[in-house]
Amino acid sequence: MTGDLLFLIVVNRGKANQMLHKAQEIGATGGTIFLGEGTMPSRLFDILGINQTQKEVLITAVPDGVSDRLYAMLREEFQLHKRYKGVAFAAPYRQWLPESNPNAAPPYTHQEIPPYLCLLTVLEKGKAEECMAVARAAGARGGTIIHGRGAGVPQDFYFPLVIEPQKEILLIVTAREAAYGIRNAIYTQMGLDKPGGGIIFSLPVLSTLGLYEERGKEAKA
Repeated sequence: MTGDLLFLIVVNRGKANQMLHKAQEIGATGGTIFLGEGTMPSRLFDILGINQTQKEVLITAVPDGVSDRLYAMLREEFQLHKRYKGVAFAAPYRQWLPESNPNAAPPYTHQEIPPYLCLLTVLEKGKAEECMAVARAAGARGGTIIHGRGAGVPQDFYFPLVIEPQKEILLIVTAREAAYGIRNAIYTQMGLDKPGGGIIFSLPVLSTLGLYEERGKEAKA
């Protein structure tokens, strides 16, 4: 059993593959790239009649000791600390191997849950935009829609989440205080209590890069 960090990085189309290669050079153990759409509201996009921006979502696992170097690379080479360049955040990740101890402690405890959470909602295809509207009405500022078909999956990487082509995932990073209301709104208004309606779960966000509060300050866990 390994206790690593799972990095989720959302960037504009065409950046994720280069980013993955750089991450592997400093110790990342492979990665998966998904195509997605950003939903962050923008006055300029509204004027142009554009509601969504094309995104790529890179998911990669790194040993705990490599995270600082990965963040430094994302800052220096991809400028993720600046607005509109992308968002990166890390969550505790544990890969369970056949010899793993099922009674081992989780990678974090309830008392250690950070101030930010990542909400992931798995929905039927075509429902993610409606779900984002529900989440925004409940306090979410934006999110990323991940489509069912992934791209660029190395053979040496294991990520225990299979996304069917008929599904979409809505990824939202939000303050812990707002997460409960957003989750409940999605659960009730999107019919997740019904069979086949979808599922929602959360990941604790240990640290962030490129995530801004309403006042424009970068959020640091």
